[in-house]
Amino acid sequence: MAYDRNLYFLVREEYEEIRRHNEQDLEERRLNVFSKIPEIEQIDSEIKQIGLKIFKTGLKSSTDNYMSQLSMLRMEQKNLLAKRKALLLENGFAEDELSERFMCDICKDTGVIDGKDCECFKRRLILKSFENSNLSKQLRDQSFKTMSFDMYSREIIPEYGVSPYEHMLSVVEICKNFVKEFDFSGENLLFWGEPGLGKTFLSTCIAKELIKNGYSVIYETTYRIFSMLEDYKFKRTSDIESLKDRTEKLYETDLLILDDLGSEFSTSYTNAALFDIINTRMISNKKTIINTNLSMAEMAEKYTDRVVSRIMGNYRIVQFIGDDIRLIKSGLNNN
Repeated sequence: MAYDRNLYFLVREEYEEIRRHNEQDLEERRLNVFSKIPEIEQIDSEIKQIGLKIFKTGLKSSTDNYMSQLSMLRMEQKNLLAKRKALLLENGFAEDELSERFMCDICKDTGVIDGKDCECFKRRLILKSFENSNLSKQLRDQSFKTMSFDMYSREIIPEYGVSPYEHMLSVVEICKNFVKEFDFSGENLLFWGEPGLGKTFLSTCIAKELIKNGYSVIYETTYRIFSMLEDYKFKRTSDIESLKDRTEKLYETDLLILDDLGSEFSTSYTNAALFDIINTRMISNKKTIINTNLSMAEMAEKYTDRVVSRIMGNYRIVQFIGDDIRLIKSGLNNN
C-alpha cells in the first residue's frame, strides 16, 4: 500500500530542505576554518585541483603512462588530506569539520538508496502519517505489544458467560484480523460499551499498525467532526480551503475512526451528516471504526432508522464488558 501522494511529496520536500541545510552548514564551517587556519584554504584548493587532474587523467586511460600518473596524483592527494587533517586536529577542530554531515549516513540524506526509499525516509513518512491522524501522542505509547490484560477480571460474568479477561483476548484477535484483512475484507467495526474498557486504546492500536503499513488514518471525535462540517457548510472560517481539505479527507482516508459517537448534540443536521459519512465511505469501500458508549437501543433512540440500519447491516458489532480500567488503575495508584 502506497502512502498518500501529497504526504510523500511533503516528505521529499523536507529532504530537499535538509540537504540545503547541510550545504549551508558545511559552507559556514569551511569559512570559519579558513578564517582561523588560512593554510587549510590553500590546501583545500590544491585538493580540488588534483581531483580535477585525476578526472582528466581518467579520460586518457589509453596513454602509456596513465597508471603512473594516476598513482602519483592519488598519492599527492592523500598527503594533502593527511596534512589538512593534522592541522584541523592541532587547532581543536573535528576530523570531519570540512566534510558534509548527514542525519543518515546510509543515503546521505537523499532519502533514496539503490533506487528505493531509505529506511530513514520510511520512518519519516510514518511519523508524518501519525501526525496527520490526530493520534501522534497516543501512537507513541499504545500498541498491541504494550497492551496489558492484567486489569481485566478473570471472573465470569453470568450475563455474558465469559470473563472480561477472556472476552478481551477475543476482541484483540478481532482487531488484529481487521488489520491483517484490511485490503480483502469489507468489514467495519463498531466498538460499544461503558467508558474505560479499551475502545479508544484498541482503535489506536489498529491505527498504528495500518499507518506503519502505509495506509492513511484519521482519528476524530464525532463532536469535532460535526463542528468542522458545520463550519465548512456555513463558511465560519477565514481559511475555507484548509477546512475543505480536512473535510474531504474524512471521506477519502483509508480508515476513519469516529470516536465517542453520541457525545455530540443530536440534530437533524448531525444525523444527516453522520449518514452521509457512513454511506459515502461504505460505497467507496473505505473502512470506518466507530467508538460509542451507547447501547444499540440507545443508538436507535438517538439516530434515524437509516443511520442505525447502515451500522447494523455493515459493521461488526463488538461489545466491551467489565469494569472501568482507568478507575481500577487509579485505585491501585492511590493505594
